[in-house]
Amino acid sequence: MREIYLVESVRTAIAKAGKYSYFSNLRADDMVAKVMNELMRRAGLEDKKEELDDVILGGTALIKDMASNIGRYSVIVSGFPQSIPGCTVDRFCSSGLQAIFNAVSAINMGWGAEMILAGGVQHMTHIPMGFGNEHNPNLNQFTDENFVRMGWTAEMVARKYGISREEQDQMAVESHEKADKATKEGLFKDEILPIEAEFLTRDGSTVTQVVDTDQGIRPGTTMETLSKMKPVFMDDEAATVTAGNSSQTNDAAACVLVASKEKCQELGLKPKMKLIGYTAVGVDPRYMGIGPAVAIPKVLKQAGMTADQIDLWEVNEAFASQACYCTKELGIRNHPLLNPRGSGISLGHPLGCTGARIATTLMHEMEFYGAKYAVESMCVGHGQGAAAIWEWVG
Repeated sequence: MREIYLVESVRTAIAKAGKYSYFSNLRADDMVAKVMNELMRRAGLEDKKEELDDVILGGTALIKDMASNIGRYSVIVSGFPQSIPGCTVDRFCSSGLQAIFNAVSAINMGWGAEMILAGGVQHMTHIPMGFGNEHNPNLNQFTDENFVRMGWTAEMVARKYGISREEQDQMAVESHEKADKATKEGLFKDEILPIEAEFLTRDGSTVTQVVDTDQGIRPGTTMETLSKMKPVFMDDEAATVTAGNSSQTNDAAACVLVASKEKCQELGLKPKMKLIGYTAVGVDPRYMGIGPAVAIPKVLKQAGMTADQIDLWEVNEAFASQACYCTKELGIRNHPLLNPRGSGISLGHPLGCTGARIATTLMHEMEFYGAKYAVESMCVGHGQGAAAIWEWVG
């Protein structure tokens, strides 16, 4: 395999989808265009955009302002040279990570690509989860048709593996505490591109301000406040999954710059991270959330590594039920560097963006914590999981 690196990264703040989203008046393509331009500026390539060989963006629910092949469309509205092609990949919750893997793979083939901008974007205010879906009427011939409801699958994981409501709420409390602490300490400052945005506030006024902080973090979240929340996906006595112990819906974009060793040397770029393993797996759609517990052992075996060699873990919290199960199953639930700055429950889960957002956060975390190896993983809708191993080379 060729020497291929991630050399720079940047993301927007993560807005909480809905009427009061910071980015309610910003299109998805315009949002990611801002990130793309900032990425090239941070890499010192603002005047050398023509050196890019491709743009690959992850996204899902590819309609409205996520449509028209947003990977290519964003090249055009970014003002990038029109000679740069672009494409869009959709592996649901891991689309952003898949985009990065596709970029690494393309460069590794040696068929002309040496530097690719990869990332992900999702605007769940403009395209709510499930909007426009037309599910196959024969699904129940293959599996329980309820698997299309992610919250239902989270309940199924909790019931099958005995994950209690208390465990789920505790993970949610920890997630918000970590994210709030990291925000107050300015640990996200370097990875977030401040964007001036106009949005509606809860008092009914419209304001214009610079958005540089994740919107969904709830300081002061406690077990007591979470215990008062009712389950939202099922309503029987066994129901445990609430809005409080589930990830949010969000609007965000994130991008990384992927380049070969030769291109880094030619342009004077400093490598920071290297992908040394990647895998995607399929699991029973009824228990979608167990994906990381299957994908992570597979990618570790692929890389010839064991879990005790991993210094830092980013396992996305789609739902606390599945994140609790996976991290317990992997023996890392109490690891000191498990989602050290929060995850999907607190920061949010902007589907097609999440994989790239996590990679961006890792680029800043690994150096800060002195981590040599890190794992990024997430469950993926409709019964999948994805995992990657990163090596710090900066």
